[in-house]
Amino acid sequence: MAHTITARLNKAAREFQAGENIGFNIRMGVQYYDRQKKQKEWTNYSAVIFAKPGPQADYYRSVFVEGGIVEVTGENIRLDIYDGQNGQSITLELLNARVGFATSGQANGNQQSNSPPQFDDSIHF
Repeated sequence: MAHTITARLNKAAREFQAGENIGFNIRMGVQYYDRQKKQKEWTNYSAVIFAKPGPQADYYRSVFVEGGIVEVTGENIRLDIYDGQNGQSITLELLNARVGFATSGQANGNQQSNSPPQFDDSIHF
């Protein structure tokens, strides 16, 4: 079953080389109100998006910036638990992720529809 999340990027994507392709590790957060604790909490998500060098990678570089808003769908979710600087951190990782919508979050009068251009998305790992 697919899982889709729309969220704001916590920081710019971490870019890395993946064979002939480029990988973008994105981290997102969704805030919610915890009624038991009576305070706002966060659910953290991460995903890796692969792109071919050129226009596809350039597009992702332009929208995977801190504060950008991204809709990502993953085939599965993996729970990632680790000890961070502020104690235990839990992140839900979307596996085999694909981007449905993305915007840099920058308000400007010329902003267009930000659905990703149609690229060959047959890159799988």
